[in-house]
Amino acid sequence: MKTDITYDGLLEKIPNKYILTITTGKRMREIIKGKPLLVKANKKDTLMKKVFKELVEGKITYTYEKDQVED
Repeated sequence: MKTDITYDGLLEKIPNKYILTITTGKRMREIIKGKPLLVKANKKDTLMKKVFKELVEGKITYTYEKDQVED
């Protein structure tokens, strides 16, 4: 079954639009440098759509680390 990738669907996985942009951009650069895709994709799919598919299918995630200030 084919599912459409929507902006709302992406925000369900990563609820902050800025972190979403950084995460997908980083993954796209990894793929350009030669890392393999984590999902099956059509040859006609754009690189960004492939990255979004990985995100929707839960293959890529992000972690948030707070900077710690030492006194």
